[in-house]
Amino acid sequence: MSKNVVILIVVLLAIVAGVFYLEKPKEGIVCADGDTGVYSLSFSDDKGRCRALGEFKAPVVVINSWASWCPFCVEELPDLGRIAEEFPEVPVVIINRSESSTDANTFLKTLDVSKKVVRLFDPEDSFYKFIEGFGMPETIFIDESGATIFHKRGVMSYEEMESIIKQLTSRIQPNLETYNNLACLGDGEACRVN
Repeated sequence: MSKNVVILIVVLLAIVAGVFYLEKPKEGIVCADGDTGVYSLSFSDDKGRCRALGEFKAPVVVINSWASWCPFCVEELPDLGRIAEEFPEVPVVIINRSESSTDANTFLKTLDVSKKVVRLFDPEDSFYKFIEGFGMPETIFIDESGATIFHKRGVMSYEEMESIIKQLTSRIQPNLETYNNLACLGDGEACRVN
C-alpha cells in the first residue's frame, strides 16, 4: 500500500470518528418527553445524582449560572444563599459552568453560601447556552410553567433579588423600569437587563 493511501485511510477514519463524537448526546442536560422547556433540563448534583430542574418547580424559582473564575459571582453567591434562607418557598438553584463538582464545592466552601441553595453542575455548559447567556453571572426568575419572568445579566444585589421576589410572590408585576439598561423582548417574553 502506498503512503498516500495510508494517509487517506487515516484521514477518513479521523473524519468518521469526529462525526460520531459530535453526534453523541452531551452530558449534563437531558430533555424528557420531547419537552424543551427549562424544567426538562437535568444536571448532576454534588453526589453525582441526576437532578431535573422540574424537581424544584414552584410559583417563583431563582436559577443562577456561575463559575469560580467570575469575580461578580463571588460577590453574588452569598446573597443567593441569604435569599434561600429568607424565602424558603422560593427554590434557589445555582448551576456551575464547566467546572468539576469537586472544584466548585471546594470553592463554595470558601464563601458563606447557605446549604439551602441547590447546587448543580453543568460540565457541558448547556444551561448557559439554553438561556442564551452573554454575561456573568446570569440569573433567571421563572414561574411554575417554566416561563422566564425576569433575566438579569451581571451581578444582582441582595436588595434587588429580594425586591423582585417580594413583588413576584405577592403577584405584583415587578417594576422593571427601575433597573438600568432594561430591554424587553416583546409581548409575553422575558425582560432582560444587559
